[in-house]
Formats: sequence, C-alpha cells, structure tokens
Amino acid sequence: MLGNMSRRTTGRTPLRRGGALAKTLVALAGVAAVGGGLFVAVAGEGRQAEAVTSADLVRAGVRDFEITTLATGELEARNKIELRSRLDAQSTIVNVVPEGTRVRAGDLLVELNSDQLRSEIDGKVLEVQEAEFALKSAEAEYRIQLSENASQLRKAQLQVDLAELALQQWRDGDHQLTVTQNQMTVDRTKRDMDRLREKYENSLELHAEQFISRDELQRDEIAKLEAEAAYDKALKEQQIYLEFQYPRDERQYLSDVEEAKAEVLRVQEQNAVNLESKSAAVENRREALRLRQDKLAELRDQLDKTKIYAPGPGLVVYATSLNRDDWRTQQEGPIAVGRTIRPNDLIIVLPDTSEMSASVRVHESIAGRVRPGQPASVSIEAIGQTVRGVVDSIGVLAEGGGWRDPNRREYTVKVRLLPSDDIAARLKPAMRCETRITLGNVEDSIAVPVQAVFQEGPIRYVYTPHGSRFVRQPVQVGRRSDAFAEITAGLAPGDQVLLRQPRAGEVLSQPWDPVA
Repeated sequence: MLGNMSRRTTGRTPLRRGGALAKTLVALAGVAAVGGGLFVAVAGEGRQAEAVTSADLVRAGVRDFEITTLATGELEARNKIELRSRLDAQSTIVNVVPEGTRVRAGDLLVELNSDQLRSEIDGKVLEVQEAEFALKSAEAEYRIQLSENASQLRKAQLQVDLAELALQQWRDGDHQLTVTQNQMTVDRTKRDMDRLREKYENSLELHAEQFISRDELQRDEIAKLEAEAAYDKALKEQQIYLEFQYPRDERQYLSDVEEAKAEVLRVQEQNAVNLESKSAAVENRREALRLRQDKLAELRDQLDKTKIYAPGPGLVVYATSLNRDDWRTQQEGPIAVGRTIRPNDLIIVLPDTSEMSASVRVHESIAGRVRPGQPASVSIEAIGQTVRGVVDSIGVLAEGGGWRDPNRREYTVKVRLLPSDDIAARLKPAMRCETRITLGNVEDSIAVPVQAVFQEGPIRYVYTPHGSRFVRQPVQVGRRSDAFAEITAGLAPGDQVLLRQPRAGEVLSQPWDPVA
C-alpha cells in the first residue's frame, strides 16, 4: 500500500510572489532527454517550455533539491516584557508615558484611576476596627464565662460536700442517738412496768387482808396498765423507727448526695456548652476580622497595582499599536488618558530590540517537519535586506485561518535572527518579513512538482497521458518541499505527469489498482 501522507501544498506563497512561482513552474517544465533521465535547464528554450506549459505536462526526472518552505510574518523581540492591568475590575487611564519613550527600571509608565478603591479602603478600615472591637468583646465574654463556670462548679461541689456531711451526721449521730434513746425508753418503761406489776400484786394481797382500800388497789392497777401501755408504745416506736423511719431517712440522705453529684455533672455539661458557645463566638469574630483584614490588604494591593512601573529598561510600545486590526482597538482607539482598561488587558510592551526573531506561520502539513536549529533566511522588506536565522521554536497548537479560510491550520514558528551589527540597529518590532526555512536536502531522487500529486483516501497518485486522455497512476511519495515531491515508487525518469486537476472527460473511466 502506498504511504498515507496527505496531498497538501506546503508553505505559503504571497500573491506578490506569484511571478516567481510561475517562473519555477516554467523551469520545471524543462524535460530531460529520455536516455539521461535528468532534468535539464531550459533557459533559452522558450518554445519548448511554452509548449509543455500549455499542455500542463512535465516529465519526472532525477534531481537534487532542497526541502524548503516559505512563510510570512513579522519581526518581534525575542525578549519582551508585557505590562498588563492587574486590577480585578475595569478602570480608566489617568496618566500614561508617551509611546516611543525609552524608560529605565522603576519609571512610572501607567497610572489607573484609584478613586473607587480609595473609597472602598476607607469603608473597609472602619469594618476592620468594628471587627477588632467585636473580637475583644467576645474574648472578654469568654474569660467571664470561664469564671462563671468555675463559680457554678464550686457551688455544685459544695452541695455534694454538704449532702455527704449530712449523711455522715445522720449515720454517726442522729441515727445512733435515736436508737439509743428508743432503747432507753424501752428499758425505762419495762422497769416501770415490772415495778408497778409487782406493786399491784402486793396491793391485791393487802386488799385481801383489808390493809388498803379498794380505791388504792384500783389506782395501783391503773398505774400498772399505764406502765404496760407505755412499754408497748416504746417497743412500737422502736420497731417503727428501725423498720420505717431509718430506711426512709437513709434513702433521703443518700438521694440528697446523689442529686448533688448529678447537679455537679449538669453544671459541668452546662459549663462546657456555655464555654463552647463563647469560644465559637470568639472564633467567628476572629475569622470575621481576618476576612476584613484580608479584604483590606487586597484592596491596598489593588491600589498599589493602579501604578505600573517599568521592571527594566526598554522602549515603550502601546499594545494597541501591536494589535491595530483588533476590533476593540478599532472601536475604542489607542492607549490614551481616559481609555477603559479591563482586567488583564495588555497595556504596554517593553521589547528588547538587541535580540530579534521572526514570528511566521507554516501550514500544518509542514509544521511536523520543522525542527529547532534548522537554518533559515529572513527577507525584511522594510530595510531591503536578507539575514540568516535559525529556527528557535515551534508552536504547540495550530491556529485557524479565521472566517476567510476556516479550514486552514497553521503553526507559529519562531526564527532567531543572526544579523550583523549595522543591520541589527535598523530592525524594529512588527516589520513584515518573509522567511524560507530549509527542512532538509533530497539528493539523486526521482521528483515531480507537488502540483502533480493528488490523493484519494490514503492513496496518492498522478495523472499520466494515455493517448489523448489521462489515467491515474498510484505513486509512493517520499520527502517534499513547497515545489517538488520525491517519488519513491510508481514512476520512472522521463514519465510525463499532469500538473493540474484534469477537466471533465479527460480521465479514462477504467478501474485501477491502488496497490503499488
């Protein structure tokens, strides 16, 4: 299968150089003798060249040629400083250094309107002061909360201590005293009961012998009954205390201790909540202060950026002078006092004219073959000189041809100029130039003009004469320049090929084998 390199016309030939291209095609029309197989110069053979050109035919021949491509562009400084607006909002120019002025490092170049920024700074200063006062108040409230927490905790702990002391007092004092008193009452009433019972029994004997009256007997009986009742009461009170009063009092005192301890936990939790709230308030006020301070610092930084100083020496060039075709430049005019400047707008460029380069654009079909270090010649129309150059870099992304040619894709190539001192002093940015880049050399190879090679899918072919018409002949294309294409298979020296797209009816409609 043939190679799949696309058929494209490499480089860009300006309209003003159309005559040179026509002369090249006429020269290509010279045909070598069939036996020799080499291209022969046709100077002085005007009739043969005219005949071949009129027939749009040329013969393949073995030749040497340089692989070059022609591109146009303009000069620019290799090193330049771009000064842009670093403001976050649009502003207007209140002062600008005249274009063409040579400045030194530290010179004031542009001053933008700062009235709005100064007003915002004044308001933000007041906000910062308010935020500082709010932070101090929050910190004071935090310290007060710490003191209140300690006080509340001490009070709660005191209640625990008092409850535990009351429990200990009841257990070791009141309870023991009550038990002792109840026991003493039981013992006393029992002795009284025993004594009165004995007396009553004696009184019964005395009454039987009539030594005492019945009234005295009855009084002794009543005293005995009262003593018995007092003893029963003492026993009952002792029982009630031990079985009911004692457990109740014990639970009450224990409950008081537990409640006091629970209150300590509640106070601790409440203290933690209150302290966290005060701490959060402090952090909020501190963050609010930080945000306002940051905003104030940002505004002051923006205020500093309203003045643009030269970072180094250079020649002042307005950005609008470099972009005259830009619609905005056409609408708003050049850089001047009162012009609106938007964020990141390019205002001034300080080029270093001691080192210049040519910025040219090459077609995407050629860009892949351009390499840094390749030699080039740069023709500068403004000074009528051609200087040597070296390819410096190739753009990463292709650029479109705009609305006029949306299908065109080109890459920007930077060519470093190597001029003599007298020429270097005359070079200025934006001078138009035409650059020829040497991509390589082809030696002793069959070649045809690139206009003769066509493509259908991955197959490249040429049209060769067949009687009065033409047939498609598959070929394998090697290296190419903007004028010649190397044929590695499919043609022999002396074979004729058609230089143009055939017209209707000129091609034989017969199948052809695309495999070479």
